[in-house]
Amino acid sequence: ALQDTKTMNVTIEDAGPCKKVLKFEIPKDTIESEFEKKTLEVCGTVELPGFRKGFAPRKLVEKRFGTQIKDEVKQSLVNESYQKALEEHKINPVGDPKFGDVKMESGQPLNFDVTLEVWPLFEVDNYKSLNLKRKSAVVNDEEVETALQRLSLQKAQLSMVKDGAVKHGNQVICDCKVEVENVCILEDEDVEINVFNGTVVAHTTITDLVARMEGVKSGDVCTIDVQLSNNFPKAEYRGKPAKLKLAVKEIKQLTPPPINEDFAKMIGFDSLEDLKKKVRKQVEADKKNWSDEILRNQLLDILLEQVKFDLPQDLVNYHTEQRAYKQQMDLLNRGVALEEIQKQDESIKHASADSVMRELKASLILDKVAEKEKIFVTENEVEQRISELARSYNTDTARVRKQLERQGSLSYLRNEMREGKVINLLLKEAKITDE
Repeated sequence: ALQDTKTMNVTIEDAGPCKKVLKFEIPKDTIESEFEKKTLEVCGTVELPGFRKGFAPRKLVEKRFGTQIKDEVKQSLVNESYQKALEEHKINPVGDPKFGDVKMESGQPLNFDVTLEVWPLFEVDNYKSLNLKRKSAVVNDEEVETALQRLSLQKAQLSMVKDGAVKHGNQVICDCKVEVENVCILEDEDVEINVFNGTVVAHTTITDLVARMEGVKSGDVCTIDVQLSNNFPKAEYRGKPAKLKLAVKEIKQLTPPPINEDFAKMIGFDSLEDLKKKVRKQVEADKKNWSDEILRNQLLDILLEQVKFDLPQDLVNYHTEQRAYKQQMDLLNRGVALEEIQKQDESIKHASADSVMRELKASLILDKVAEKEKIFVTENEVEQRISELARSYNTDTARVRKQLERQGSLSYLRNEMREGKVINLLLKEAKITDE
């Protein structure tokens, strides 16, 4: 599309999904007019030695401030032309535009281009009366028993295994040696090792520790071939193959207390029956949340399948990097070795990209439905939600609001609430079959 005005010509070209290039040409007459206007402005305000304010000769002003005037004219014309093009062509950019080189030469038109990403254009229809299947949220006795066992396991204590062998989940006390080419390079006594795959021993993650140690008895030496990690204390051995020798001295296992009247009273309940009722109620609430979440995801899956559009790639890349970084930090905080995280780098980024694209598309679709159905969130509803957050964190409303404002999260909160309203409407209008 070519738009001719008195001040500029702009050509808009598609440069890929949700990406456009705006090519500008500002005529020399417009440049000269703006230069004249800016020069007169400076002449009327500048104060030079030997001349009263506003009476300095124009030639002297141009000689002294010509470069500055030219830069201001160039900047002013570029910004005004760009903003005018956005308004005239109803372009809604995403993120920051990328300006190409801007060159302004005397007697020549000003040419420059701007590359930017825009929000996708799409329509959403047939979003009511969707066919959904709801998972059963009925709780059986077996699920309650499993929850009681998990509760009991939280109160489990370590007890010695005298004649048995190492099993998954045991804790073993070992003397540890690391050997490279039959030379001991690290030695430690009474090391506590939890027998789970991925446990870090001697600064190295053992991904198959359970298979290596299961069946080993107290007094045995377990030898494991490893590749020393990139954060091994002695830098000269990092990344080298080594033998990890674990001399097992003690084997301990978690022994949970029996689920009886004493256990119920120990954790603050009047009786075992009272404990079972409370646990059943919690399991029912958890299972209903699980069922509701599956229903919501099913709803979004149908909408995403019906409505196809591309996303701005730079926006996806930015959110993917943020998501991947957060997942990597979570893994580090959980004790996963850095080299293991680095090995998973590509898979983490791929999973993050898939997740980000799904969330962004779903959010845009729900926003479109909100516009069509005139769904919005009032300030009173926002205040009520902030009050709920304050109660859940046992703090005051003003502090929560201040924290949200400082983090720039109020808009996210409003958007989340609006999306919740849209989903509730669509679920209300849906045809739901109970499994």
